[in-house]
Amino acid sequence: MIGAIVVLYNPDFDVTSKALEALTVQVDKTCIVDNSSSDHSEKLKNYQNIEYIPLGKNIGIAAAQNIGIRYFIEHDFDFVIFSDQDSVIPSCLIQSLLDAYNKLSLHYDIAVIGPMPINRKNGLPYLYQANIISRNKKDELVYYDMYSIISSCSLIPTSNFKKVGLMRENLFIDFVEQDWCWRARYFNQLHVFLVPQIAIQHELGCYVKVFGLLKANVSSPFRIYYQIRNLLWLSHLPYVPKYWKRMNKRKLLSKVIYYSIFPSQRMHYLKNIVRGFKDGLKYKLQLHCGYEYKENS
Repeated sequence: MIGAIVVLYNPDFDVTSKALEALTVQVDKTCIVDNSSSDHSEKLKNYQNIEYIPLGKNIGIAAAQNIGIRYFIEHDFDFVIFSDQDSVIPSCLIQSLLDAYNKLSLHYDIAVIGPMPINRKNGLPYLYQANIISRNKKDELVYYDMYSIISSCSLIPTSNFKKVGLMRENLFIDFVEQDWCWRARYFNQLHVFLVPQIAIQHELGCYVKVFGLLKANVSSPFRIYYQIRNLLWLSHLPYVPKYWKRMNKRKLLSKVIYYSIFPSQRMHYLKNIVRGFKDGLKYKLQLHCGYEYKENS
């Protein structure tokens, strides 16, 4: 059985309803964990096979995902798949991922498998070449062996959470899926696969701003705090790839320069930048993030 986990946060239900219509028919059950301050149960009452868990506050993407993971482990599901509140997935996408998983699992121990994310604005793939370990073909299936993939539409056997651990909740929002993939590879020698012929439309919560010879992925003041803090937390861990540390430290420099000069909310950005550095330098993450099952959690 396959269970879908969707985390809500102040959703636009005109879009979310379409996303749920496309998703729920492809899985056995959907667990919706709501980080919004308001309850959306009335808008979900017409959907079948849904478990709705309103939290009344934002506890972060990682903690909300863990609630869904525990739910499906408790109910003996074989796989979980993560989806977004605004992603309308193609028909048969989940079956295609499952078919790819079944073929590759004959040859590899798999942590997670996912589709190619395509930028819905420009039609180009979100794919860092340094993130690709190898390009391969097995039984007519083309796939990339990756350091990490995005969580959207990633298919994971529930048994892997007992091996690798759950999502690291104190990261809150940024780099959560990367951290889980890296741990799966480093500690458990599991493979992270992306199948390029299976694609989804996706949009990151930022935009690129070019200024002079530099460019920065511009996020909200709220997000820049977690990006800086989490980068500093993760940078000292041995399982985090060196390419990622180098790449994101360069990005961080561009962001700090841009946010210090250009945005209308400059002071708000600067406060969050300072707070991100302060909190990032004074705390270190534990090396492992073990699985903890809580009854009726």
